[in-house]
Parts: sequence; structure tokens; C-alpha cells
Amino acid sequence: MSATSQSLFREIYRVPGLYDRLLLPHYFDGVEDTEIIGRLMERHYRCLGDSPGLSIAELGCGTGRVTARLAPYARHLRATDYSRSMIDTFRARYPEAEALQQETRSSVRRMLDEGLAGSFDIVGAFWSLSYPLMDFFEELGAGGIVPRADLAQGRQEAGALVRDILRLLAPGGHLLALFFDSETPEQQLVTMAWEKVAPFPGTGRGYTREILLEELQGAEARGEGRLHYSRLGGVAVAPSSEAARAWFATVHMKSLPVLMDDPHVHREVSAFVAAHTQPSGEVFIPTGAYVIDFWAGPVDRHIPRSRAGAA
Repeated sequence: MSATSQSLFREIYRVPGLYDRLLLPHYFDGVEDTEIIGRLMERHYRCLGDSPGLSIAELGCGTGRVTARLAPYARHLRATDYSRSMIDTFRARYPEAEALQQETRSSVRRMLDEGLAGSFDIVGAFWSLSYPLMDFFEELGAGGIVPRADLAQGRQEAGALVRDILRLLAPGGHLLALFFDSETPEQQLVTMAWEKVAPFPGTGRGYTREILLEELQGAEARGEGRLHYSRLGGVAVAPSSEAARAWFATVHMKSLPVLMDDPHVHREVSAFVAAHTQPSGEVFIPTGAYVIDFWAGPVDRHIPRSRAGAA
């Protein structure tokens, strides 16, 4: 592996401004992903007036793109990301926020150790939660992927992380998450590439989403809250074929040398981009998202007030 190839690996997280430059707008039912979260926040908190004063934690905040939909509601905003360049950009955008360079697992543990269980009205994780869950099953480096031998242990620890995240919620608080749909044409192409390096654990690339939903369904079954989730189809719009190829190479495949040097991967990406290029030169990439909203509250929330009063 050349020194140049190794230096490009995960450059998306290291080079200031690169992520925002390469990121494609994603539209679902006519609105961007950020607006989906904006509408959820308005639905849950517009009754509180102009200054709700919420305590909010965002895990894997990136450069703060979705944060713009959370910040107006925040009395206290704590945001974490493992990328130094992204946290630096975040701090510049939100100087009043508490921004920490930490990966998600360490961040959640630190908040619990600080006695912050039950403290947050909102915990958000937007497109970012798959990575810390996958880390329980494999280790990714410039040389490739090293799978973890004990799948059952990984599943147990991944589930514990989800339960710890729920412990951060105040009564009546919400865990809001956006999670990619691994079955869309976009993600199937990405899966094909990564499986050249190593197979995905469990049931495949959607395993981390399944873990998250299983744990949230378990919490609901224990009477700890209510889970609502939906799947939305959508499209990511690249302004050109070059931008679409950069999206796959740098964002999805992290500039991993073994993938960047694979001619089959290059052919598949080029064919995919060509098939979805519009007469305008834009590329419409079919995509999809799971919108997840877990509310931490008592089970009798489901019962109509008239029925509860009669009881």
C-alpha cells in the first residue's frame, strides 16, 4: 500500500470542509432530511412556545448540519463526534454548545459517569449510529476489516449501548434517529463493494438497524416508552457524474485503498452513475431512510383520557 493511498483513507473525516463539500442533498417526499427532523421537533415542542429550553445531546454530530433544527430549542446543547475537523467546524457554527471530540461509545459512558442519566429531553443521532454499533463486530483500518470472532458478545455489547443511550433520556424525552435503508440501490452498491473486504455480521448490512429497533421494541415491551418508526423512499441529488462518483468513493467507501484500487468496483460505480444520470447532467441516486422516534414515558400514555378517567 502506498503512503499516498494510506493518507487518503478516511480523509472525509480529517480534511476540513471536505464532508460538507461532497455531501449530497437527500430528499424524501419533497423535503430534505434536515426538514424531517425539524418537523418532528415542531410537532413535539411547538406547544412550549418560542423558548422551550430543552437539554439536548447529539451523538455523531458531524459539522452540525442537522443541529440547526435542534439548536433553536436548546437551553443546553451537548454534541460529540470522533472527527477533530468536524468538531472544529461544529464549534465555529455553534459557539454556545458544549462540543467534544469523542466517539459515541465513550461519549455515552462519560455522560452516564457524570450523573447525566435521565437528563436529556432530546438525544439525536442522524445517519451516525450505525458506525458505533458496527464497531462491536469489526475493526476497520487502512489495511481492511478485521471481524470480531464472538458475534454473540458483540450483539450483547451493541444492545447495551442502545440501552445506555435510552438511560440518558429524561421522562418524556425523545430519541430521534435517521438510519439508512440498506436495501436501496445506492446502499446495495455500497454493500457489494464492502463485502469484497469482509462479510457483514449477523443478517448483513442492515444488522445494526435491526439491533437498534430490537432494543427499542424491547424497551417498549418493558413499558419504558413508545416506539414509532417509518421508512421513507427518496433520492440523493448529485450535480454531476463526477460528484456522484466522489460521493461513493470518498463518503461511502472512505477512500479505502483496497476498494479504490479495484477495477470491478470502479466499473460498477460508473455503470450505476450512468444509469441514473438525467438529461440535465444531474444524477438522481435512489435512496431510503428510517425515521426513528422513541418517546420515554409511561405505558398509560396510549390510553384515551376519557377511558383513563372512567377507570
